[in-house]
Amino acid sequence: AYGAAVLSVLAGCRDSEEEKGGETLKPLAVTGVIGAYDPVGAVGKTTDWVDIDIDLCEKLRWKKETVNGRLLVVDLPRFSHIGHHDILYDDGRHQIVARMLPLPVWVMEPSDMESMGSLCYHIGNLHQPCRVEGPCVMAPADPSLEALALSLGVPCRQEERILPRGFSTRSRSAHRHDL
Repeated sequence: AYGAAVLSVLAGCRDSEEEKGGETLKPLAVTGVIGAYDPVGAVGKTTDWVDIDIDLCEKLRWKKETVNGRLLVVDLPRFSHIGHHDILYDDGRHQIVARMLPLPVWVMEPSDMESMGSLCYHIGNLHQPCRVEGPCVMAPADPSLEALALSLGVPCRQEERILPRGFSTRSRSAHRHDL
């Protein structure tokens, strides 16, 4: 079932093969992660990057061009995911590596555990995701969350971060609360 979809997409891409530096870049089918990128292990290889966002890394089927213009057709088995610095292709001379794009998030720093619990409770009540990393709480860069943090007396700042796989930057719920 997986293979038929990939072959169908690849068949439609045969006319779009491009020449880059004397080399024909054919569409490439990716069916799994080969390993983790290691700059030391990449010495002597040409590394091409495919930039993905947090939502795309959760999908099983997608297509996207690499930085150098090669079309990837990704068709992963169930329960598979692609994350930051996963190697998707390696022929010994060339490799293609996934690179997560940094996203804007609120980084909030509650003064104690009680403030942290209250902040996380209210973020969840707004149907927004949050992640606790040490003394900080990260949440999507939504203006309502900045207002919430400030109303609770919690300092916050906006930063761009590479988020871990599984952290959504937007609520999937249509249910909303106004502040």
